Amino acid sequence: MNAFTIQPADRIGSLKQYQPPSRDARITLTLDNNEGAPVDASVLEAIKDTAPEALTCYPDASGLERDIAQRFSIDASRVIVTNGGDDAIDRICRAMLDSGDVMLTHTPGFVMIPRYAQLAGAKVNSVNWLDGSFPLQGMLDTIDDRTKLVALVSPNNPTGKVIDTVSILEIASKARSVGAAVLLDQAYIEFAVEDPIVRVLDLPNVVVVRTFSKSMGLAGQRVGYAIGPKQIINWMRTVGGPYPVSVLSLILTQAAFEQSALREPMIARTVAHRAMLIEALLAMDIATVPSQANFVLARFDDSAATHAALIEQGVSVRHFRQGGDIEPYLRITVPACPAQQNQLLAALSTIGAAP
Repeated sequence: MNAFTIQPADRIGSLKQYQPPSRDARITLTLDNNEGAPVDASVLEAIKDTAPEALTCYPDASGLERDIAQRFSIDASRVIVTNGGDDAIDRICRAMLDSGDVMLTHTPGFVMIPRYAQLAGAKVNSVNWLDGSFPLQGMLDTIDDRTKLVALVSPNNPTGKVIDTVSILEIASKARSVGAAVLLDQAYIEFAVEDPIVRVLDLPNVVVVRTFSKSMGLAGQRVGYAIGPKQIINWMRTVGGPYPVSVLSLILTQAAFEQSALREPMIARTVAHRAMLIEALLAMDIATVPSQANFVLARFDDSAATHAALIEQGVSVRHFRQGGDIEPYLRITVPACPAQQNQLLAALSTIGAAP
């Protein structure tokens, strides 16, 4: 009897599992995952008031979906709560892309977007957007009748740059003319100067993805959501599991959502610390990318050596090891806590990080 070698699906190709930043015993300040500051301890009171019987039932996200819908003055049928923003992105890729279809995005961008598109069997085209303003004409010129999904990240991860609202509207219009949907990833929008949500909310082919992981400080709860046309949201429900978020995660997230005004001072501090960090880096002759997120992307002559030196000082920042144009850069999460901000600035000063 012949033995056959087991092979994965062709769509996996050369993809490897996502590798989060490694942890080192020397690290006392982790600034590599863009996590938000901790929630107010009062949010945890919601868990104390939870009856044990609640854990025996499957979770129901409809209450949180209604609350989100009410905040944006839309029908709840246009909101889906997901297992983090990643799950929402995965769902829209699986809902909109068939084998052989094309997803268009920009590079660099959130690394999971092209991964989910490839796992849906699609081809990924991208337009470079590391330097300069957003390449609107390049994106428009690349959209054709093979394009089924256009993915935009604003503020962009890992650069922190934003896409102006007019560009988003023009891309949505061009995408609609060829029957394509638009994914607008707004994971960091709370840290930006402007929010285009009012002008894109009712577009018939745009799905906005947001998360409670960043500004809300609930990365460990893995809760995100998407807002879009009812039909696309229904398709996103169809392609995913029925209970993506646990009971306890929903309880904590709903409590935090109801107290979201308490996060405004933290967001303001983060924005102020972002400006302070950029000023300090520029004073050391370190080039930075203009950021409207809770992180700063900075360029070093030897990013690997700088990353290692910061680890020695107890600070972990994001080092991109995959090569290409992004490799000389380090992405530094901006602390909301003044003591942590001081620790970061002191570490940069101590290592003499100038290129």
